[in-house]
Amino acid sequence: MSRPAIARRIRIRSRRTRTRSARPFGCCAWPNGRCSCSAAACAAACRRADLLLVVGSRPGNFTTFYDERYIVSGTPIVQIDIDSRDIGRHYPVAVGIQADAGLALSALLDALAPEGAPRTREAWTREAQELRAKRQARLEAERALDSLPVKPQRVYAELRRALPPDTIVTLDAGAAPAYGYDRLHFRHPRTFLTPLDLGGLGFAFPVALGAKLGSPEAPVLAIHGDGGFLMNAQELETAVRHGINAVTLVLNNNCWGSEKAYQKHFYAARSVGADIGNRRYDRFAELFGARGFHVEHPDQIGDALRAALGCGKPAVVEVPIDPDEFPVPATTPRRRG
Repeated sequence: MSRPAIARRIRIRSRRTRTRSARPFGCCAWPNGRCSCSAAACAAACRRADLLLVVGSRPGNFTTFYDERYIVSGTPIVQIDIDSRDIGRHYPVAVGIQADAGLALSALLDALAPEGAPRTREAWTREAQELRAKRQARLEAERALDSLPVKPQRVYAELRRALPPDTIVTLDAGAAPAYGYDRLHFRHPRTFLTPLDLGGLGFAFPVALGAKLGSPEAPVLAIHGDGGFLMNAQELETAVRHGINAVTLVLNNNCWGSEKAYQKHFYAARSVGADIGNRRYDRFAELFGARGFHVEHPDQIGDALRAALGCGKPAVVEVPIDPDEFPVPATTPRRRG
């Protein structure tokens, strides 16, 4: 039994967290998108909840922030997970149920069956639809961003149009990849891989190689910033030698984005140790025998991605992005004294 089915049955809003990729987007009850620091619609819905049902996921740093931006203090949480160690491990829950997610949801539906037709919850449904519409309008507006250097939001708009529906995406930690949590859409389970709350920089490329070995027929895309890619970029040689034809998208803003974002927002844009220099990553890829693609305008992104995915080799697509565009950091440094 799927989570969308239970959402439709009891007229609740269903959202996916960043932590798992067990169901596709598109549930009628909730706007497509993962919960993240950029998902204002998700935060608004969670703050209104009378109860939160967490299924096959674990509330943690990036889904709660341990404050009230997502979950209002005192909101009861019911957590269903097959691993008892994850129940209440990172965030307190009112009720923990160790069970297979599908079996537990089927049992819940069976228990609700005697109640007959579900309540309409018209106001609740209308509010969800309004949140969905606002989010969709924002994403649509980002498709028109045509300034140079390229805005990272426009890159993700192009990804939504260009990527085949069965693409496996591995998303790195860092500022530029962080835009993807609220902007990438997935139609198949287990096609979105992230480092979760660990935030391990350099995660996406090696994991993309593993994903391609595990699903050789599926397109695989790793999304990195420039700093994160250089953590493991030497493994291009491994990819070429073994014919692991994953594609890496490098969003190059010539800086350590997360560090610079904190400095921009909380230290009057005083930047220390955050700017780095880079050479062309498409040429770097070619040195290893991979294919390289360099994008200079947002209108070129889709064609470059399609060419990379179809070239039959490991490939790197470099998109220079705006060095001053960052998501607002999740937490504010607390002043002492």
